[in-house]
Amino acid sequence: MQILSKIAAKSRKIATCPEIELLLCCARTNFNHSMTERIKALVQEDIDWNYLIQTAYRNGVTPLLYWSLHQICPQSVPTTFQQQLQYDQYARTQRNLILTSKLLKLLELFEANNIPIIPFKGPTLAISVYGDVSRRNFYDLDILVRKQDFFKTKEVLVAQGYRPYSNSSEKEAIYLSTLKPEQQKAYLQSHWELHLVDERDRVTIDLHHGMLPKQFSFLFDTEWIWEDAQLKPFANKMILNFALEDLILVLCSQGAKDCWQQLSRVCDIAQLIHTSDEINWERMCERAAQLRMTRILLLGLLLAHELLEVELPKNILQQIQANPLLESLTCQIYTQLFNQTESSLQNYKVKSFFFHLQLIEHPLDKVLYCFEHLIVPTVADQVFLPLPKHLSFLYYILRPIRLITMYFCHR
Repeated sequence: MQILSKIAAKSRKIATCPEIELLLCCARTNFNHSMTERIKALVQEDIDWNYLIQTAYRNGVTPLLYWSLHQICPQSVPTTFQQQLQYDQYARTQRNLILTSKLLKLLELFEANNIPIIPFKGPTLAISVYGDVSRRNFYDLDILVRKQDFFKTKEVLVAQGYRPYSNSSEKEAIYLSTLKPEQQKAYLQSHWELHLVDERDRVTIDLHHGMLPKQFSFLFDTEWIWEDAQLKPFANKMILNFALEDLILVLCSQGAKDCWQQLSRVCDIAQLIHTSDEINWERMCERAAQLRMTRILLLGLLLAHELLEVELPKNILQQIQANPLLESLTCQIYTQLFNQTESSLQNYKVKSFFFHLQLIEHPLDKVLYCFEHLIVPTVADQVFLPLPKHLSFLYYILRPIRLITMYFCHR
């Protein structure tokens, strides 16, 4: 397979750095004898431990690095860095336990208010996939509700002391608290999540009714997830969870949304596949085709295969081979993960726009993505230049001008 061999050559070139090879070897929970011996050999080399730990931290895999080194060769880690990793692990465990306790209370709260929810990522993924709440980094709680329950859920959380907040402006948070029914409908048509924070303990909840922004139209509606949802055990409770195949699709989509900036996203997929005995690959591929996200799925699977040696069925590898674009995307991601520089971080939004555009398969979806991203006004546009209602149509002209000014004129 020509494409896979090229990608493998690229990955081997990157992994010639002993720190990166060691990180990739440690970014998993299953080790055969040869992998264990390779880790033992690598730590005997002239490892730049500062670089290794910084790269692990930036990629969200310090818990896996700590756990692997602690299990296989703790005596080979210099004392200073061993203490640094131990302290980081202790702080992470404390934080994750607090968030897990908070999730359990929220489950009781939503049950009492007859609101079905599906918690995802966070504690549920850490425990079900990694077997330990401390082996995965997470900083908030992600909760999926049905679209018709979105505002009811928000009001229940507000009554508990949570307050909406926005990355773009405080005006949006104030606006959300006073929406009229017709405004609520308009909000749901353009937004897919709401951030709420409890200022008392700084716990953040990401309340979702969709998986991706509207620009990714194929994952804005999530009724298919609810149709497949299954009851699974979590902390002596039975809670709704994604079907296995749907969870892989969601994890691939979340990685794609963030342009695969962290290795931890790949680790989640690799670990999920490793710990799952019965993945219905045919069903998953059919679902991806229905959602027009086959390219997104194959890219996530390819990253897990090449970076963390996840075995994939022959038919999946054949589909990857038939999609030449995956080669260039994967090589971009390799460079981004391990050779990130200050210049590579510049104009991230512009780069992510073109990255997303390459992942979108259907021409009409590409047009919609461009329209929603470049033309449709946002709250930030309204804050930048407040206009009276009768002049609001001017925002459709203002937005592209603002984007050009922000991302090109100031370079």
